[in-house]
Amino acid sequence: MTSNIALNIVRQLVDIVGADNVNTNPAEIYCYSRDSTPFQHFADIIVRPMSTDEVSKVLKLANLNHVPVYPRGSGTSAAGSPLPVKGGIVLDLTRMNRILSFDQENLQVVLEPGVICDDLNEFLQKYGYFFPPDPASSSAATLGGMVANNSAGNRAIKYGKTKDWIMWLEAVLPNGEIIHTGSKTLKSVSGYDLTKLLCGSEGTLAVFTKIGMRVQPLPEAYRTAMFLFDDLDKAGKAIVKARGAGVVPCAMEFLDRLTVRTSAEYAGLDIMDCEAMLLVETDGVESAAEKELKIIVKAVEEMNPKYWKMAEDEKERASLWVARKSAYAALARCAVTTTMEDMTVPISKIPEALKRIQKIPERFGRIIQIATFGHAGDGNLHPTFLYDERIPEQREAFFKGLSAIYNEVALDLWGSISGEHGVGLIRKDFVEKEHGPIEMALMKGIKLIFDPNNILNPGKGKPWGSTGEPEAI
Repeated sequence: MTSNIALNIVRQLVDIVGADNVNTNPAEIYCYSRDSTPFQHFADIIVRPMSTDEVSKVLKLANLNHVPVYPRGSGTSAAGSPLPVKGGIVLDLTRMNRILSFDQENLQVVLEPGVICDDLNEFLQKYGYFFPPDPASSSAATLGGMVANNSAGNRAIKYGKTKDWIMWLEAVLPNGEIIHTGSKTLKSVSGYDLTKLLCGSEGTLAVFTKIGMRVQPLPEAYRTAMFLFDDLDKAGKAIVKARGAGVVPCAMEFLDRLTVRTSAEYAGLDIMDCEAMLLVETDGVESAAEKELKIIVKAVEEMNPKYWKMAEDEKERASLWVARKSAYAALARCAVTTTMEDMTVPISKIPEALKRIQKIPERFGRIIQIATFGHAGDGNLHPTFLYDERIPEQREAFFKGLSAIYNEVALDLWGSISGEHGVGLIRKDFVEKEHGPIEMALMKGIKLIFDPNNILNPGKGKPWGSTGEPEAI
């Protein structure tokens, strides 16, 4: 594979990070060309920095020469966010993977962007603490990627999203300048909140090199219940009932028939045939967790589940969560291509959203399937397309189905095109349908201030996408 980057730039990159951390091997570049979406784009070169100073020098060099830079962590993206659509540099941040400090008195941890979520929680657990955001990809997802996408996960209903736990950031601007945003204090309103602006910016404004975040003491106890329904509509209405019961669970997950069947098989669980499953969990001191789950059970029982039970011990609880967190991997065994989508609707609209999603494959003669699961407690659903991207008719049906998901379900029901996965490539054509022209102009202005040469993650999401300005490359 021939690089489009001038040899003198390659030599300077080698001087910055070392020859072992600059790679143009076609096999290596191929590995960085995909995520879980059906898109594929190739970089010219892979660069693996080890420090803030190295990131700064790489970005300064790239900016001076108008070379695109695509920050990347573990590549667990479900939106095409790290794919190098214009070639250039993939900036692999996984070498920056140190937990730098843990301040127990102030409940704060400082780390580099390449730290994996589960590794952080394994470290914190030794001291009796945890970091609440819990994406299904937590065993591989890096904290830098989680901040960039404002990831959420199973516990968001109670504990919020990643940005709710970020206190400050050290970040490198596209021109190589290093900035520090936020504060180590729990309260600070001294100016615009640049930390929150950068959280969820998908690598288009700056590259994070250090992250300061809050953590939480581990709950004393968990109580978990599984509800099975013979009717999809009942399951949707049960979610609404449970959310109005007066308590906030730490998780409320939904799985439809196909997802239940494949996930149970994948996890080795014996779950009876059903149309849908709810998995609900409470946490806190033991008496409170017990009481709150009983309140939710009473509310859900109004919708007559065909079966329900509480997990009897930690082993049973863990097995249920293995089934839930492996849903996407399990569904991948059902088809050549598995593409998970990300939409949100108001809680009251979940029953209608589920009905509409279920009908979409019918218009294509069911040459594609959709399995739906997600974080029902906050209205975040993941309709997952099962098809074969190599077959033109199925690929076309997928993209038409994708449009239906966002136009006819999410946006028509006053929802959003993304709850936690970001815009990336796959949702960029729907952004302008959710936001008005004035709001889009403001976002474009922010991008221009941070990145006037459009070198950071170009081609992702409007207004700075492949067809939108600014376009300086």
